[in-house]
Amino acid sequence: SMIAHQWRQPLASIGSINATMQIESTLDSLDKNATEKYTEKISDLLQHLSQTIDDFRNFFKEDKEKTDVSCNELLRAVLNISSNSLKVHNINLIEDFAFDCVINTYSNELKQVILNLVKNAEDALLDNKILDPYIKISTYSENKQHIIKISDNAGGIDEDIIKKIFDPYFSTKKEKNGTGLGLYMSKTIIEDHCDGALTVSNNSNGAIFTIELPI
Repeated sequence: SMIAHQWRQPLASIGSINATMQIESTLDSLDKNATEKYTEKISDLLQHLSQTIDDFRNFFKEDKEKTDVSCNELLRAVLNISSNSLKVHNINLIEDFAFDCVINTYSNELKQVILNLVKNAEDALLDNKILDPYIKISTYSENKQHIIKISDNAGGIDEDIIKKIFDPYFSTKKEKNGTGLGLYMSKTIIEDHCDGALTVSNNSNGAIFTIELPI
């Protein structure tokens, strides 16, 4: 279920690239440079799909090792997967990176969490038919913690359910075959595997998911 959940956005990106190539081919505007750019992007996405299987296969192994990774590089790797789908849906991506530090963590698992949060924000914006939609990713350091915030202007999470969204099998997407595992597993990764914290709150525009990782 989790692999299916994490594959949806990369597959959507591959679909949108394919559609773009078909349109450009029909208009005779698909040149060699564009073709190379598109096929390289598809190759990156396919590699991500394969990596997802390995990530979850190794999820409960105890012999995994943390690695040093640039926070900005990690975020850009995720956004490289998400950007095509966001662009197709006219969702503005705002980057507010106040620092670029090296963090010692399970980088592939952290990527899965961020991708999941970005995809959830995209779904909320589309479901609520938001005009001028945006997703904002902010990074900064505070109280010996690296902070990554992912926010949107989709209207926020109903206060009646906001305390339940990290519960296993709780989902607001039953009609879309939601598993209710995405946020539960995300919290497990951040708090049990990465020794951090994952929390959610609302502001006047929408939801804010905050990842805190120890320096």
